[in-house]
Amino acid sequence: MADAGMGGIKELRYYVMLALYFPILLYAFSTFDLDETTYAVKGIEPIVVAEDIVVLGQPFEAKTFLIVSGGQGQKLSGDAKLSAVGDSLFTMPTGDLLSPGENDKVVEYSGTYNFTQVGGQTVELPVQGKFRVKRPDIVATSESMAALYRRSLNAVRIDVPGLEDRELKLQVGKSTSVGRSMNISPAGNDATVRVFLKDDENGDVFLGSKQFVVIDPPRPELSVTNAGRKINNGDNLPRARALLEFSVVPDQEFARRYPRDARYKVGKATVYLRKGLTASKKIGTYDLDGDKLVLTRALRDAQSGDRVLIELEGIVRINHEGAAIPVQLGESSRTFGFVVS
Repeated sequence: MADAGMGGIKELRYYVMLALYFPILLYAFSTFDLDETTYAVKGIEPIVVAEDIVVLGQPFEAKTFLIVSGGQGQKLSGDAKLSAVGDSLFTMPTGDLLSPGENDKVVEYSGTYNFTQVGGQTVELPVQGKFRVKRPDIVATSESMAALYRRSLNAVRIDVPGLEDRELKLQVGKSTSVGRSMNISPAGNDATVRVFLKDDENGDVFLGSKQFVVIDPPRPELSVTNAGRKINNGDNLPRARALLEFSVVPDQEFARRYPRDARYKVGKATVYLRKGLTASKKIGTYDLDGDKLVLTRALRDAQSGDRVLIELEGIVRINHEGAAIPVQLGESSRTFGFVVS
């Protein structure tokens, strides 16, 4: 449907141009001097109607018009890469007109009209012109819009205005995908998507690249509950029910867009006890069983009013590949203090 629409617009433009120039051609022909012995046509020039700017990978086309009186066997031919289709259309592939370091340039083309006059004499009329070929704009979108999240499954879409009906090939590192969408899980500080116009016959055409900044996912928040109720720093912790359950709460927007990359675990907890006015004493470091920490035995000698300090360690994010990625959180955000009651 897109090809038919664009083709119709081009045809309409050609015929509008022909309608404008046709009376000029007729007038010009009526003023030509004809030699009585050869009937040679003098001073006539072909008209070329073509696009001024062509997107790299899109074929260049030029429609030509020529009116010959007393001639026959009209034939169109092109030089170099310019090909003639029928007796009125030039076409040229543009995929290799730009070197890797070029973004645009002016391309000149030339061809010839040949026809036979009455008496068998062959006449050649030069046809020439120029157009500008340029690399297309590459429009890229992702779930996070401005950047990609590090070691997360980012869905990226690439669009190339002017080549909507052509098949693309996307390349990131050694990974290649055919189409306009690709999943990227970058580990560095940036990621580059190389965009090609897929052409199995003549070789893929490099259109350009799009670079993304890579950032860490938003930091999660830590929360803790005791016997099913949320407790905050400074709250009482019953010595007889000293069971704490820690949870890492992901950023809501990140969890919504990247559910497979927003799972977290807490590895260990180091516990300190401060009795009265004495200095804090380390009780021990404990592996968390399902993010749970049981301190009933550790606090059996504690008295009401004593303070317990818990510092969480080994907080990781489990991404879509199942990899445990360390999460850097400040000491204050991963440390909790309670009063034994």
